[in-house]
Amino acid sequence: MKVVKLSLLSTLFTCLTGCVSLLPDSVPAGTVYRLSTAKENVPQSPNPFVIRIDRPSVSSVFETTDIIVSPDGRRLASAGGAEWAEVIPVMIQGSFVDLMGQYPNLVGISPSSGARTDTRLHLTVKSFEAQFDQGEETPPLATVHYGVTLLNASNRNLLGSFDVKKTIRADEVRVSSIVKAMDNANQQALEDVILWLEQSKNRS
Repeated sequence: MKVVKLSLLSTLFTCLTGCVSLLPDSVPAGTVYRLSTAKENVPQSPNPFVIRIDRPSVSSVFETTDIIVSPDGRRLASAGGAEWAEVIPVMIQGSFVDLMGQYPNLVGISPSSGARTDTRLHLTVKSFEAQFDQGEETPPLATVHYGVTLLNASNRNLLGSFDVKKTIRADEVRVSSIVKAMDNANQQALEDVILWLEQSKNRS
């Protein structure tokens, strides 16, 4: 299978006023990816920390199903022939709720559940992209960066804040490899958020 280099498509690239398609892959058109999901939830403790997980805030560039890449850390484009199964903020929200099911002392619920909680968590997506930081022919660096705030659900008073950034190098200059690295970076970032939440619960 032939890998298309970014340099062969550089004339198609413009600065982001709308993502342009340019990338690297032998993936057939229409390939859809999703973040990995937990195989099985663990039993919950008698008094878990229940948190409403809000839909993450994103800039307009991440309000999309496009798989975002950056050839130079400044300009952004989309990977051609592939996309995420859901828009990025919805996908991250679902991934977070799903991952929290692996921790007995925490329960994450979405606003659509209608359940009341004492606390709510909000993510701001600062980065969710693959950066070709070592040139167009070197596997890119998957970069996930989240700002986190924990709030009182009734009055929105701030209970705590946290910032997490994870980077993982893709194995190849291919969309499938980039997606795997993005998935792993997201999982590691959210696991750090969960560790912070558990520590916050113990302090309360």
